[in-house]
Order: sequence, then structure tokens, then C-alpha cells
Amino acid sequence: MSKVILKTALKTLLIVAVVVLVAFGIASLGFPSEMAGLCEKSGNYSMATGYANLSYTYSKNVNDLNRCFADSIYAKNDNDIVKFGDKLIADEKFSEVCENAEKVVELQVNYKQYVCGHVSAAKYRRGNKDDAFNTATAAMEGVEGFPKNNALAMLSLQVIESRDKDTAAKLLNEITTNHQEAGNDYYNAFIKELNNVGGQD
Repeated sequence: MSKVILKTALKTLLIVAVVVLVAFGIASLGFPSEMAGLCEKSGNYSMATGYANLSYTYSKNVNDLNRCFADSIYAKNDNDIVKFGDKLIADEKFSEVCENAEKVVELQVNYKQYVCGHVSAAKYRRGNKDDAFNTATAAMEGVEGFPKNNALAMLSLQVIESRDKDTAAKLLNEITTNHQEAGNDYYNAFIKELNNVGGQD
């Protein structure tokens, strides 16, 4: 009798497990945006990035692509930051995304600089120094002064932390040549730190 009960219990558990797996699979494939939201709420941003990417694959909506990028930052995944960031920057609706993001009251940074800065820093951490520099300088084309949290500043923070003399010197030349009119405390602080790392002996 006990064997029959045990077999029945095991079969029931197996059926429940299969049903749960099927339901999870259907939810994952059919409602990736909602699944991304659940993962974000639980703090699992790696999985959230995957679901957001699946949602983008279905929708081709730039907001889903922006979500992929945002989740990859929280996940601290440099490969995904570069992958989705480069794609976002190249999207024809990137400027629209930036305009919408900057309407958020809490956002105290130019969104284009935020995106390009994170992509540039991620490229640098992956060892792609030239590509990182090019991404940051391209983001700053036409920008007057040296606004806070700009792409060159975000890259500079990584370079200063790494004590990378050559890249620091390169950034120092770029900033003093093309943004020398800034002259504020924020600008001067970066010039000082870059000089400490990459200045002439």
C-alpha cells in the first residue's frame, strides 16, 4: 500500500513540475516584458536583460532596447553594456529616447552623455581603449564647456582609477584642446587628476 501511495505522490509531483515548467516557458516566450519586470523587481538584472532583449526581438521598439541597456548596467555586464549601448546609440530614434529620458524630474544628467559614457567606460574595462576614447569624444562633439557627468568625464574616472598614463595623457590633450573654455571647478578637478596620472614627468 505504501509503495502505491509513494508512486502516486511521485507522479503527482512530476505532473506539477511539468505543468510549472510549461507555464514558465509560455510566460517566458509569450510575455517577456512582464518577465523582465519581475526579474527587475527581484534584483536579477542579468535575467531581466535577457527577457528585455527577447521583448525587443519581438517588438523592435527602441524603448525595449533602452531597457536592455539599462538592465545591463545594473547587472554590471560590460559585454551587454557595449552590445546594447552601441545598438542604442546607432538607432535612429536615440535622440527621441534621450529627450524622453530627460523629462524625468529625477534625472540630473544629459541622457546621451550617460549612455555614451557608460558604453565608453565598459569598452575601456574590456581593453578596447581606442574605441572607448572614440565613443566618448564623438558624444562630446558640439558640446560647449565640460558639463557634469559627460562621456569624457566618465571615461576619465576609469582611466584615473586604472592609473593609465598613456590614456590619461590622451584625454588630457582632448579636454584641454576642445573644452578649455569650461574652466569651472568640475573641469579643473579632472584636469588636475589626469595631470597626476598622465602629465609630463
